[in-house]
Amino acid sequence: MTQPPSPAPHRRRRPQAETPDMPPSRRTRVIPIETTDEQPHSVPGRKPTPLSPVRTVVLCVLLVLFITGVVFITRGYLAHQEERRRLEAEAAERAQHPLYYGDMITSYSAAQGLDPSLVAAVILCESSYNPQAESRLGARGLMQLMEDTAGWIAHKLNEDGEKYSFDLLYDPETNIRFGTWYLGYLSRRFDGDATKIVCAYHAGQGNVDSWLSNPQYSKDGVTLDVIPTKDTAAYASRVLRARSVYQKYYFKPLVLEENTD
Repeated sequence: MTQPPSPAPHRRRRPQAETPDMPPSRRTRVIPIETTDEQPHSVPGRKPTPLSPVRTVVLCVLLVLFITGVVFITRGYLAHQEERRRLEAEAAERAQHPLYYGDMITSYSAAQGLDPSLVAAVILCESSYNPQAESRLGARGLMQLMEDTAGWIAHKLNEDGEKYSFDLLYDPETNIRFGTWYLGYLSRRFDGDATKIVCAYHAGQGNVDSWLSNPQYSKDGVTLDVIPTKDTAAYASRVLRARSVYQKYYFKPLVLEENTD
């Protein structure tokens, strides 16, 4: 009897020695990347769609409204700035031309048929409304009357008695009363001509008479074309300019009637 063959002896596999610090081998798969062009391709010969007439009209209206608004705002701003400058100029002009004793000036000017703005201007230029003002020549008070002129006025007013004193010219009311009387006298003498009145108040009526009789200064003997004295010319210019400011802010121009008293 035949015996089955004995099985082959079992052989054990030797473990493979692992190499230190070596990663296990991996298979690398290459995946193809597909790229696509997502931008739309322009179609040759295709033109952009024009705006519809309604949209065109709407855009035009909006543009016109925008421009109109800008112009309106700009004009308003410029007008506001102009008004602000005007008010600042008026405030400065008023500050340079104050008015005190307004009631006295108005009352005594009316009594002499004078423009009160002229009286106010004379007071401003003579004393800057300081009732205690006194010049180096001795003129006193608001309207800077000299002693001989004040005495002559007091005589004309029948006030040159024992109660009269030149010191009374420091009193604002007395000074304005005397000064307006004298300006009224000059106004009647020189036909209400403001230039001749102011020149006579500053330089004396005799000088004005001589200037009028000189053809170099007056062509017709009535109108004073040239004021030959520089200080009197400067004084007259200041007073007449101040008179226009007082007319603008404080007194309306008056149409005066001739006073024959």
